Amino acid sequence: MRLRRPRFPPVRWRTPSLAVTLLLAMLLVVGLAVGGMFLFSNLAGRREVAKLPPEVQTYLRERQEAERRGQEPPPPPHPPALPGTSAARGTGEAQPDPGVTDRADRSQGGRGGGGLPAVLNPRNRSFIRDVQTSLIQGGLVAAAVAASLSLLLARRVARPISAVSQAAVRLANGDLTSRAPALRGDREVADLARTFNEMAGSLEALERERQQAVADIAHELRTPIAIMQARLDALEDGVYPLDREQIGLLSAQTQLLTRLVGDLRTLTLADAGRLGLHLEELDLAEVAGQVVRDLGDRAGERGVTLTAAAHPAAVVADPDRVRQVTANLVENALRHARSQVTVRVETAPDGVRLHVDDDGPGIPEDLRETVFTRFTRLDESRTRDTGGSGLGLAIVRALAGAHGGHACADASPLGGARFTVTLPHQMG
Repeated sequence: MRLRRPRFPPVRWRTPSLAVTLLLAMLLVVGLAVGGMFLFSNLAGRREVAKLPPEVQTYLRERQEAERRGQEPPPPPHPPALPGTSAARGTGEAQPDPGVTDRADRSQGGRGGGGLPAVLNPRNRSFIRDVQTSLIQGGLVAAAVAASLSLLLARRVARPISAVSQAAVRLANGDLTSRAPALRGDREVADLARTFNEMAGSLEALERERQQAVADIAHELRTPIAIMQARLDALEDGVYPLDREQIGLLSAQTQLLTRLVGDLRTLTLADAGRLGLHLEELDLAEVAGQVVRDLGDRAGERGVTLTAAAHPAAVVADPDRVRQVTANLVENALRHARSQVTVRVETAPDGVRLHVDDDGPGIPEDLRETVFTRFTRLDESRTRDTGGSGLGLAIVRALAGAHGGHACADASPLGGARFTVTLPHQMG
């Protein structure tokens, strides 16, 4: 039997809070400042000692060593000869003049001490210790002030960030209505809360669109399936005879389902940036003419005159996708036109433009962008004879964007709507 080694959860080090980080940072700054002052004071003392005569430096080292061992300090060295001594008067042996020696001791700040410089005087050493003690006390006061200031700053900064974090947790748990409160704080923190709220609003809007899209797709698929199911049940019960007419009706619903699924796949690939394009050089005017000829019979059935006024215009694009764009625009125009639809191709500085005009009721200005949203119909009917599936114009914009172009809607000179698709001469 093979024993399994126990698996322990990985150790996760918790990141210190903002208050602790600020406190440590400020204490570090205070410590560095006090330590730096100690260091520079010691260096200054060392430089002063280095200026002394060698015998004095030797005396200082011996005195320091004796004090460390608790022994009696050695006697200080004799002071150097000063003006006013017997040696200066040429007597042979340097005998200090009491008056001059006293003046020298007073000028050097000494109280005896064998005439050593003032830096060796115990009073001066005590002064240095007092200064260092004051530095320590000042450092403690500065540390207390730094701690208080760090807590205040941490509270000011961490409070709005904590609010955004809590809102993000609620958002991650599925509450798309979660928003961060607009608290007072620094500009960067306020921008963070505002950006988070904008992101949450976008997610909420996308979720609503997703739910609406699912509902619309279910409706679009349910209608032809229900028709086919009802027709098949009637055929099975003998209500309708199984003839070519019934087969044709079932085939039409199957073609409708096939087209709807294909349109949804096209939109999904375009949104994901995975729509494959087979680019080649083509004449957009020739493609528009072919679409007009193919849809001429349908226009005649509706009593609409369909004409094309196109001049040769070369573009590099996918022929099948360009034909699909043109067909969707023409079919949309035929669905709303009263008596006339025109297709025109022209060359512009920004590329080649395809215009499809009709003399129908037109599109209100505030809805000219909305019509390119999937499953959008200006009439509220759900019948395909009047409203279509609501995917045609969305596919037009998606395919135009995939080619590096764009699509827009405007008012037509014929009195109805004009849809324009602009394709670049050469894709970047």
